[in-house]
Amino acid sequence: METTNANNDPALQLVLLAAFLIPAILFLFTQQKTLKLIRPENRTLAPGLVWLQLIPIAGQIWQFFVVPRIAGLIQRELAAGDDSSILGFADVAAVEATGDRPTQGVGMAYCILSVTTIVLNGFLRLQGGLLLMVGAFASLGALVCWIVYWVQLAGWKRRLKQRAGLATA
Repeated sequence: METTNANNDPALQLVLLAAFLIPAILFLFTQQKTLKLIRPENRTLAPGLVWLQLIPIAGQIWQFFVVPRIAGLIQRELAAGDDSSILGFADVAAVEATGDRPTQGVGMAYCILSVTTIVLNGFLRLQGGLLLMVGAFASLGALVCWIVYWVQLAGWKRRLKQRAGLATA
């Protein structure tokens, strides 16, 4: 009698790959579209470079550059102001009131927790026990921070889009 190992099932592996890649691609589209809404003179990161995050290992490192850069560029775009946009002034005031770069805090938490997850679940799996449990909590925290970051980023993308629409009207 032949036993089937779930890890060796190609159909299951394909489903798991799709379950990971589809949201990742949609997330990267959000980052790319956000960067495209930032005027070229305020942009220091080409929108297409967000796709480098799909490269295994290197993408984990690259996200530490992309997340703070996007936050800084949103801040820079809002600080540049737009005299014809009342919304622009409200956004600048909101950013200045918090003294923060939009999306950076939760975005960096997502980056740190995702790398922590890889280290704890990958390299320390042999240790088991407590480290494996900490890795599971890091995984959950990374997922929550990623979703919150994505929602915040989509909100700022919407504001930038509205702002661009008002500026051209």
